[in-house]
Order: sequence, then C-alpha cells, then structure tokens
Amino acid sequence: MKHYIKYLVCIGIVSMSYVGYSQDIHHSQFYTSPLNANPALTGIFNGDMRFAANYRNQWFVNDLVKYLTFTGSYDMKFFPKRWDRKGMWNGGLLFNYDQAGDSKLSLGHLGLTVSYAYPLNMNNIVSIGGLVGGSQRRFSQDKLIWDEQFNSSTSQVDPNLPSGENFSKTSRSFLDVGAGVNYRWQKSKRTKLDLGVGLYHLNKPEQKFFTQTASTKLPMRININLTPSFKLTERLDLLLHGQHQIQGPYTETVVGGYGKIYLSTKTYKNYALLLGLSARLGDAHFIPKLAIEMNRWYAGFSYDITTSPWDKAVNGRGGPEFSLMYIITKARPLPQLKSCPIF
Repeated sequence: MKHYIKYLVCIGIVSMSYVGYSQDIHHSQFYTSPLNANPALTGIFNGDMRFAANYRNQWFVNDLVKYLTFTGSYDMKFFPKRWDRKGMWNGGLLFNYDQAGDSKLSLGHLGLTVSYAYPLNMNNIVSIGGLVGGSQRRFSQDKLIWDEQFNSSTSQVDPNLPSGENFSKTSRSFLDVGAGVNYRWQKSKRTKLDLGVGLYHLNKPEQKFFTQTASTKLPMRININLTPSFKLTERLDLLLHGQHQIQGPYTETVVGGYGKIYLSTKTYKNYALLLGLSARLGDAHFIPKLAIEMNRWYAGFSYDITTSPWDKAVNGRGGPEFSLMYIITKARPLPQLKSCPIF
C-alpha cells in the first residue's frame, strides 16, 4: 500500500508541476517584469540600469493551497556609447521563486540574459536576446499525511506516527534556456510600442524526481507581448498591454491598460498617478490596479478578483500583487549627439 501511495504522491507532484505552469511566470503586472516576458527586452528602456521586483500571493486563505511568487531582475546597457554607429549590447540577471501547497513544491531559478538592440533608424529598433540559467524544483515532506498515520482506534490522523515512507530525493536541478525577439517603434518617451515573442524552456528540461515515473519534460513556454502607449495630452497618457502565453495544454491571455495622469512634468519632479484595469480572458479574473511614478521610481499594486463560482471557495479573496521598479540614468557629457529615444 505504501508503494502505491508513493506513486500517487509522485503523480500529484507532477500534476502540480503542470498546474504550476501559471506559477512559472505568472504576474498580472507582467509588464513590470520584462525579462520574464522576453529576453530581448533586456536593456530596452530609457536609462542605463534598471531594477525590478514583483511579489504575488494567490488566495491567501488558511485552508486553501497557497501560491506565492517572487521575481527580481536587474539589467543594464553595456556598449557602444554611440548608437548611431552600431547597435547596443545589454545584459541582465533574473531571479524567480514560487511555492505552492502543503508540500511546499517550489521552483527557484537564477539566469543571465543578454540582448543586442539594433536601430533600423531613429524610431525603429529591433532586438534579439537569450537566457541561460539554472533551476531547482523541490518539495518538503514535513506537512504531508500518509495512510499509515491513520489511527483506526480514534478514526483520526496522528502526524506523530511514522509514515513508512522514505524519499531518497526531494529536489532536482536542471539547465534552462530561452530566447526572444522584440520590435520597438518609438516616436518619443511617451509614444511608443513594443511587440515581441519570448521562448522559454527551449531545452525542455526533465522534471521528474524518481526514476520509476514516466518522463515529465517541461514544455516550452511561448510568450507574446504587445505594449503600446500614447501621449494624449500634456497631462494624460494611455498605456495598453496584452500578453498571450502558451505552454503545452495551458494558455493564458491578459489584456488591460492604464490611464496615466501627470501630476507634475517638471524636470526632476516628474510625478504621475496610474489607474487601470485588466482581465484574464477565459479565467474569470477581473484585475483593478493602480501605480505611482516619482521621477525614476515606479510602484504598482493589483488585485485579482475571481468572478466565477470558485469565488465562494476562496471566501471572496483573490490575488494581491506588488511591483517596484527603479531606473538609474547616468549623467552625459555635453555636447551630445541627437540620440535614439531608448538610449
């Protein structure tokens, strides 16, 4: 019986791995985690260095399986200094961690990204990028309950009883590889468009913990992003964003936008309030959100609201998500050549 239970646990862990596709790179504010959307977005921003972080806690209810996700990234431009002579090389560092369930099934990832951005002309830039990193998937036995811990005399589970199980391996490490391409049209800092495709898990790494189980390779994830923004007036911008992800049988489509209201446009006193709304199509999620910008700082908050009957199971609670971004721009010597908007 215990061997049968062990195989059931293996199947459960593998199944959670497949459910965890959404936790692989699952942010409602995906546009604040650019390296998770497309390696080709490394260095594609107005500045020299960029720090970004996202934290998400899905269904923070005590009696439900919890999902939490944290992402941190850093990217910067390298060379050359004159974009009109050559393209621009960029590099970045990406860290992801997510955890789910009583087994604390987790996936940690640390990767390096690199991109090359080539300006076709003053307003059109094409970039290609790649990612290589290491990942580790693991689980914990501490809170798992087994049939041999069932006390027939009391008809209750006694966690102090031995489980009779002995897992020789509770973690697995693997190499992870990705690539992407992005096109940017940029008229100005406030009117621009990014359209790109990111490909993750190109090497389809093996996920299984035990040799007895069938092969469970992680399917490639395809991420298609579109993020246009438009200057409407001196005090108002319209920021739109859409993302479609495909990974094996799993698909996700998120669309939405912000109205960006400038409270001040003075140099070194550039303050803005962003009010927005998104929806996860086909998944019954409604996502109100807001953000603030203060010079080079950006802070955002969103909350996934479940509108399906599943709302009763989660007691009306959804998924709060926080994002933070900081961009550093180095001082430039004068005089300068007329530069490309993103450089």
